[in-house]
Amino acid sequence: MHRQVTRSSVPFLPSRAQGVAGGRPALRAPRALRILLADGDPEVRRLIALTLTKDGHQVVEAADGSALLEAIAALVIDGRRSFDVIVSAQAMPGLPGVSVLAGLRSRGRRTAFVLMTGNPVVQGQARRLGAVVLERPFDQDTIRRAIERADALVADGG
Repeated sequence: MHRQVTRSSVPFLPSRAQGVAGGRPALRAPRALRILLADGDPEVRRLIALTLTKDGHQVVEAADGSALLEAIAALVIDGRRSFDVIVSAQAMPGLPGVSVLAGLRSRGRRTAFVLMTGNPVVQGQARRLGAVVLERPFDQDTIRRAIERADALVADGG
C-alpha cells in the first residue's frame, strides 16, 4: 500500500530556501551531537534524520517506542556513549514518547529530550519533566532550535 504525501499532510516542512529574500541562514548546534530519533512515520523520521545528519550530528533512528527503549538499553548493556539528545514523537506504536521520558527521569537520567506532540496535557507533562516540546508542523530551523534548547537546558542544569 502506497500512501500519497502532500505538503499539508507532512508535519515536517523544509526551511525556506537560502539566499531568497526573507530566508534565514540555517542554525547550527555549536557541537556535533549524538541524537536518538524516534517517530513512527518513516517519511518524517527520514527528513528529520537527513537534516540533522547534514548538520553534522550522529543520528540513530527508532521506528517506535519499543525500538526507542531498545536503543537506550543497548547503551547500558554495551557501555557505549549515551545520547546527547532524544527526539521522540508522542504518538507512535509501542510506547508513547512521554512514557519513555518519565521512565528516564524516574531513574535519574537527565538526557536532553525533545517531545513532538500537539496534545496540551502531554505538553504540560513533558515540560514538567524537563523536555522541550515541539508542536507539528515544524520546519528544519524549528527542530534545530528545539535540539539546541534541550541540550542547553541539560548543560545549564535546568
